[in-house]
Amino acid sequence: MATHLSADDILANARRLVPELWTRARETAELRRVPSDLAAKIREAGVNRICFPESWGGAEMPLPQQIELMEVLAYGDPAAAWAAKINSDAGCFASLLVPTAARELFPSANYGVAGQGGPNGRAIVVPGGYRVTGRWSFGSGSHSADVLMAGCLVVDDSGNPVAPERLMVLAPASGFQIEDTWYTHGLAGSGSHHYSTKDLFVPAHHIIPVQFGAAHFDGPLYRDPILVTLTTPTVGVVLGLMKRAIEVGCEQAQKKVISIPPPSRNLKDLPRAHTAIARAEMLYGAARSYVYDSINRYWDECSRGASASPEAIQKVALSRLNAVRAAPEVARLLLDMVGAPAVYDEVPLARLLRDGDTIRQHHANTDDFLELFGRARLAGAALGSPLG
Repeated sequence: MATHLSADDILANARRLVPELWTRARETAELRRVPSDLAAKIREAGVNRICFPESWGGAEMPLPQQIELMEVLAYGDPAAAWAAKINSDAGCFASLLVPTAARELFPSANYGVAGQGGPNGRAIVVPGGYRVTGRWSFGSGSHSADVLMAGCLVVDDSGNPVAPERLMVLAPASGFQIEDTWYTHGLAGSGSHHYSTKDLFVPAHHIIPVQFGAAHFDGPLYRDPILVTLTTPTVGVVLGLMKRAIEVGCEQAQKKVISIPPPSRNLKDLPRAHTAIARAEMLYGAARSYVYDSINRYWDECSRGASASPEAIQKVALSRLNAVRAAPEVARLLLDMVGAPAVYDEVPLARLLRDGDTIRQHHANTDDFLELFGRARLAGAALGSPLG
């Protein structure tokens, strides 16, 4: 594989993968993770490179284009796209480590990361670093990750908190055990299993304080690596989901014949189908426009050489939350329109609805964060980290 892939190269590679992602979505869901050969193709396409700087062999893909990339992948399979998005966060985490430590953990810009920031582990201070024990959930994409991230409380030998009380550790995936726990109704193929470790030594320079700090990479992608760069491209997954759901709905409307009550009618000729399709397009189009309008404004401000304004960050966050809420509504509209045929696996509207509902439950998409963003907007304040 070429050592350098541009952002445009990666986007083109992703588009070529869409048919295979779509035809293998059921296989991915049944396996409950992205099949190894398909995960390798996503890696070879360059998706893991998008957050690494060009000086490291990465693509340093602009955030608007990252959203487009995830939208393309999710049009193929939202679950596979979700796992790919998480793996692609590697460059964000590398940016928060001193360069020598980042090179140790991420010797290639093709490396992927996975993990959870919640403090479900315990880190005991030992000479040179920490001894980590814990069990974490929602390790999306963990089977295809090279490095795992895990949130911890720092404690002494008696379990008492030690300042700083919280941190995130990064360690090779080989130091953890992935548990077979991901039996869910949605995003089944994302492989979001639990993972655990016991008495794992993590060097002090491989930890990131929860308060974070300035990124060690320069450029607009690293102005807000956790608050914006890490979280925002997930919105592409729900945009791609909605686009696919509308297409499936239109295909089914062309096929379905309703014979009860007589006389027989084609679904595509019924006013309720027209209304459902129009409402779905309206929700999708409005959500997509808000997302790209807000992220383009944010990116423009960051590209001028400084951090974006709190207002720009808030609009990015709110546009993401809006799209996340629209996705299940779009899928439900079309599922109800199609009716009985949609209960079969070959009509994937129910799967798309479940995927959208599952994304809606992510901690960064809850009403807690909606309230946080609203309060910050009224106060004119900068937002805190969603991982804090």
